[in-house]
Amino acid sequence: MMRFRLLGPVEVRAGEDWRGIGAPKWRSVLAALLIHPGQIVSADTLIGELWRDEPPARAANLVSIYVLRLRRLIGDADNAVLVTRAPGYQLRVSATETDALLFEAMVRDGRRAFAAGDPEGAARRLTEALGLWYGRPLADVPPTPLVEAEAERLSELRLGADELRITAELALGGHDQAVAEVRRLLADHPLREGLWLLLMRALDGAGRHAEALEAYGQARDAISGQLGVDPGAELRQLHADLLAKDTAASPVGVISAGTLSPPAEPAPEPRPARGTKRAASGPAQLPADIADFTGRDEQVKRLSDLLSGTGATGDPGAVRIAVVAGSGGLGKTSLAVHAAHRVRRRFPDGQLYVDLLGATAAPLLPGDVLARFLRDLGVDGRDVPVDEDERAARYRTTLAHRRMLVVLDNARDAAQVRPLLPGSASSAVLVTTRSRMPDLASTKLVDLNVLDDDEALKLFVKVVGEERAAAEPEATAELLDACAGLPLAIRICAARLVTRSGWTIRAMAGRLTDEHRRLDEMRAGDLAVRASFEVSFTSLPLSTDKQGIDPALAFRLLGLWPGPSISAAAAAALFGVPEYSAEDALEVLVDTHLLESVTTDRYRFHDLLRVYAAERAEADLPAAERDAAVTRLLTWYMRTADAAASAVSPHRYNIPLEPAADSAPLAFADVDDALAWYDSERTNLVAATRQAAGFGLDEVAWRLPAPLFTMFNRRGNWADCIATHRVALESARRAGHRPGEAWVLNNLGEALGFTRETEGIAHLEQALMIRREIGDRKGEAQTANNLADAYVILDRKDEALDLLRRALELNRETGNRYGEGVALNNLGEAFLDLGRTEEAIDCFHRANRTFAEIKVPHGVGYALHNVGRSYLWLGRDAEALEHLRQALAVHRATGDRHREAFTLRFLGVAQSRAARPAEAEVSWAQAAAIFDDLGDHAQADEIRAGRAESDIS
Repeated sequence: MMRFRLLGPVEVRAGEDWRGIGAPKWRSVLAALLIHPGQIVSADTLIGELWRDEPPARAANLVSIYVLRLRRLIGDADNAVLVTRAPGYQLRVSATETDALLFEAMVRDGRRAFAAGDPEGAARRLTEALGLWYGRPLADVPPTPLVEAEAERLSELRLGADELRITAELALGGHDQAVAEVRRLLADHPLREGLWLLLMRALDGAGRHAEALEAYGQARDAISGQLGVDPGAELRQLHADLLAKDTAASPVGVISAGTLSPPAEPAPEPRPARGTKRAASGPAQLPADIADFTGRDEQVKRLSDLLSGTGATGDPGAVRIAVVAGSGGLGKTSLAVHAAHRVRRRFPDGQLYVDLLGATAAPLLPGDVLARFLRDLGVDGRDVPVDEDERAARYRTTLAHRRMLVVLDNARDAAQVRPLLPGSASSAVLVTTRSRMPDLASTKLVDLNVLDDDEALKLFVKVVGEERAAAEPEATAELLDACAGLPLAIRICAARLVTRSGWTIRAMAGRLTDEHRRLDEMRAGDLAVRASFEVSFTSLPLSTDKQGIDPALAFRLLGLWPGPSISAAAAAALFGVPEYSAEDALEVLVDTHLLESVTTDRYRFHDLLRVYAAERAEADLPAAERDAAVTRLLTWYMRTADAAASAVSPHRYNIPLEPAADSAPLAFADVDDALAWYDSERTNLVAATRQAAGFGLDEVAWRLPAPLFTMFNRRGNWADCIATHRVALESARRAGHRPGEAWVLNNLGEALGFTRETEGIAHLEQALMIRREIGDRKGEAQTANNLADAYVILDRKDEALDLLRRALELNRETGNRYGEGVALNNLGEAFLDLGRTEEAIDCFHRANRTFAEIKVPHGVGYALHNVGRSYLWLGRDAEALEHLRQALAVHRATGDRHREAFTLRFLGVAQSRAARPAEAEVSWAQAAAIFDDLGDHAQADEIRAGRAESDIS
């Protein structure tokens, strides 16, 4: 199974999908390891790749963090692929696990085939090899001498493979097609003599003798014009041979050769202008700057620019207001104080500071703050107005001609802040808050998030020291991973280590492994991550909607869900409220930084907030309320999965659900709508199945994944299908639901068959036995069909025919037209395997008509595929080509990638037989790529090995 790609941008396989790597330094580390597959790459080499001659002091620790991230990205939980081996790291990969290694192996095979006198096999293998390329090698990796040298080496290998493939195709008579391709290559490589040789041979072989001679002149002009030398001996000899051939054919003419047309830091603060009077005792209330403040360089610069006016873009007469928003523990106050100290000299009349206690149960009243500010600004206490509005007016008047910086820390909301804003542009305001305050006008928002890896490590090292962190790089990476980029968590863990010199970093990281104890470990003195979260949690407002849900209860209930994200519709089911009410609560949590908004309809927790939410649910909610919420959510998933399956395949086998008045699953407009929901929820569906089994909801656990089989099939997600159905099988048996057990056994057996696991046959035989026992005739017909497929593979064809005839009979008796079409298709396949081709074609045509009548496009596509396959058996290649093209169009329209790959395989055979080798190679390359993506590497390997026709007589 291919895991890494570098013949283009660097990608890794994550589950069933390929994904890029967002962080440039992660890409650089992986690229260096991929360039040396199976070899130990020293940490010093990796450091050189990342930072050249200017590595930071913590470079080894950063490399360990990047390696940890890469392990998680590729699913290497046991460190078996990306191994720590002194003095660095080793990427253990086989020849088929990177596209570059696979490409080189396939090129070697192509060269051997050509040398053995098999140009057709060589051309096929080289075309497959070149099909692995999808761009410039290592295209998105920051350039270094190592990366550039490897990219150049791979590009040279590709060009050599192109030349050999074209040479092989010329040996097969493909002169016309080669001309255009060689000219395209020459446009990029005009000095490559091998390409000029191929162009001249292709032109001459295509009967374009004069152009072949002209091409030599173009080659000579290009090479001598740039290098000042004549073409090499081989090119000159070919030219001489062509001239001799031309002279022998027409001794009077000479063809003349033509020519080829070229296809920081902020600026120093100014001194006050001469004559500006500084307040002799202006307030200077900023708290002390933090000595070990680390990171946030971009945010510090942005705040400095906003407050000083150098980054202002609005009305120059408006007061400058910067808002730092973020959840508890992100270091809002530290950032604000640090930035304020950076710009304080621009405000010579002083700095006002107040902690508004906005995240507590008793926030300061604006009137009380105004009274204090007025006294601090020199107003006699007896002259401070009693009325809040009058105080605000006096405050604005007092600041009108002063250059003051006002820092309003820990604000609750815009209503608390508005009275405290100056009225003139001479002053600036810096606000920190856990709410984004969208209703505070004329503000510039700095929305804080967690620290990135570099900043997190920098903060940790600043507290514990370079030497200690460098001594345990991998343990440091694991500790920082548990802290999830939260500055408060990092600072607490580092502080605990500083006060416990006998502790290793490994020991501290080990204490954070257990999620149930993690927040207990993240406390030191009066600092605690849990307490920081609690401040935001306890200040959540109540819902004003009678049908709504309080955000605090929503937060607790979200802690019950183990999935990586949740949609608004799923949250509504969890909460037991209408979807619009759920969205209101979710958006309040987002505004208070207790939840992240992934898209307009999807939400997720920060890792540590997920732990805290689960704690709150366990501590605050009765068990009955927790169980009811989880049951609502999982039942919603079960019913929505059933609705999606019905939209995708309305004629499928199904055990109907009982109506439920309190359940409102999603409705789907069409197949695409249902598949889009499945794609967005696939990971959550696996989590829901496992949670249902863990909660003892066995009826949900078996019933949830069973109808999804048609979507697992469409997308080729066999790993998830098998995993969920194994859980479902145990649940169906615990529930004693025999029809459900048979349904799950049938699906699991078929899925295992698709992945070529012989275990699947036993499951199908059990399913057939149960369905016969309970009199499920429709289910018996379905399993008989599937088991017959397995028997055909085992060469038990007579038993397969008996099962298929029985399935056809049962489907007709029960009026199951869809099942009838499936049985006809499968019966035709059995006839085809027995060499009874005309009987097979008759079955396929009847299946096609049946599916067309009941409007089942994917059935029509498969029947067309089988008709085309049958015509290939009979040598009726033109008819085969037409039917396979029609089948391919249907498969692509219905999103059935597995059948698309099979049809492409047979289409390539038909194209090859129709003397269209280039089209055939494209079809086979596409088929192999899809099979690889779906995890069916045996099929992909057969095609790449030149055995695309292996099952076609």
